[in-house]
Amino acid sequence: MKPVIHWTLVVLLTGFSSLAFASPQAELNLWKHDQFFYGSCGHCGEFVRFTENKDRADFTDFSLYNQTGYYSAVLYGPENSTMTLFGEQNYRTDRGFLIIVKKDDTVVQIEDLDAFTPGAWIDVEAKKGWSGAYSVFYQPYPRFKNNVQSGKWGKWWAKLPNASSPPGLN
Repeated sequence: MKPVIHWTLVVLLTGFSSLAFASPQAELNLWKHDQFFYGSCGHCGEFVRFTENKDRADFTDFSLYNQTGYYSAVLYGPENSTMTLFGEQNYRTDRGFLIIVKKDDTVVQIEDLDAFTPGAWIDVEAKKGWSGAYSVFYQPYPRFKNNVQSGKWGKWWAKLPNASSPPGLN
């Protein structure tokens, strides 16, 4: 009986130690907000979940996609995690896009996806108790924050209009 207990402990400890040293996986939650929603975060409904390295070319099948309102984003993961939200399906850029690059390991929260200077990399400092630091590049389109339709992980651009990559992503 003692060998069974011994091997059970070895297997459990090995499994837990590998979980403790695993690198955190990035994830983005895109929340839909509307004045008529009453969900877990106040005036928001469910969210669209993007797990690392699983791009979504079209999420118009999301149950709340056609509902009025706008999106906000919460990005989890390690420094340099990069996600781009597109205002068109299949990662097309003709209806705007927003590139988000984490600058630390703290959760990034973006309430207003349209609040950035267009056509330039903007560094946003961490706000203690609210959000980690990040960089964004915003290519505007009318009502972008209301009409996000696809999302892609990592660096996909060779050169952006009037800008280069933020430090660390060259």
